[in-house]
Amino acid sequence: MHGLWTATKVRDLVIQSFGLGFDSNVVDYDVNFDGMVYPGDKLFMQARHIGLDNGKKVLSVEVVNGSGERVVSARAVVKQAPMAFVFTGQGSAAVGMGMDRYQESSVAREIWNRGDSHLRDTFGFSILEMVRKNPKSITVHFGGKKGRKIREKYMSLTCEDPVTGEVAPLLPEINARTQSFSFSAPEGLLFATQFSQPALVLLEKAMFSEIEAAQLIPDDAHFAGHSLGEYAGLSSFAGALAVEDVVEVVFLRGLIMQKAVKRDAEGRSDYGMVATNPTRVGPHFTEEVMYKVVDGIEAASGKLLQVVNFNIQQRQYVVAGENVNLETLSLALSAFKTVKSAAAEDRPSVHAGERPGDDPAGWY
Repeated sequence: MHGLWTATKVRDLVIQSFGLGFDSNVVDYDVNFDGMVYPGDKLFMQARHIGLDNGKKVLSVEVVNGSGERVVSARAVVKQAPMAFVFTGQGSAAVGMGMDRYQESSVAREIWNRGDSHLRDTFGFSILEMVRKNPKSITVHFGGKKGRKIREKYMSLTCEDPVTGEVAPLLPEINARTQSFSFSAPEGLLFATQFSQPALVLLEKAMFSEIEAAQLIPDDAHFAGHSLGEYAGLSSFAGALAVEDVVEVVFLRGLIMQKAVKRDAEGRSDYGMVATNPTRVGPHFTEEVMYKVVDGIEAASGKLLQVVNFNIQQRQYVVAGENVNLETLSLALSAFKTVKSAAAEDRPSVHAGERPGDDPAGWY
């Protein structure tokens, strides 16, 4: 009976220390009795994390007596805490992102290389070059058999006008006689949406694949994606899209978004987005007041201005529209903040997360 008590006590310590206090989290437990335990013996337990099994911890447990002699050994497999993987959207691109893992991890390198190879062969550009160098322009040449195939791919791309229903070429500049086509962006092509999107998806997929290869993903894990992150999540966690498929889909998604509005020779448009934080204006500036300000600017100008993303209630909303209206919104929020501060200047305060002089509207 002393052996059964010791084995049960060891299991209970594993449950409390590693299983969050729930017996059901210990999914496998094998124990061996290696020596005698006598009445009055002091026992000492040590548990070591020796491996992983599909996201579950594998523990090696050893119990010794006061003389250091092992009396019990055990192997336990324990569930980890509930886990969720959240795949982020566009806006976090950085030159060189993911390239440290590209150098060190064969798993990450394979993901990046597969995406890069497909985009080279299909569309004539290197996404790795975008990430490493962020060139301000590149030229895709259509010479030779491979070049003609790439040109045909671009020529096959069409889009439908949501108003008229008319189907037109996505890139009307490219025809059967076009010898080359150039992409350019004043801030660098990595930050142009059609290139930023596949780069970010590859980064997230490469990171997730590394975690998965290390067997760190629990069987009952959950996932979610925000905007572009939905594609990364479906490809990475759900396995719904192969690397080659997802980079092509998001490149085309970004290209359509980039071509949705007229742009000048440097790729600039009259439209943009800002993230607004009502709490930076003050506690009096509620969500409802913000809507009235946005609607009032749109009505007065006759130009577009709308709240398009509701990210964090009372703390982050994305407003999109024409740049002149976005600038007006920024000035209006600053004015509201100034007026309120002047009214309470006898007791100045700075709200949490706010620095003096911060613009309540942060430009994307």
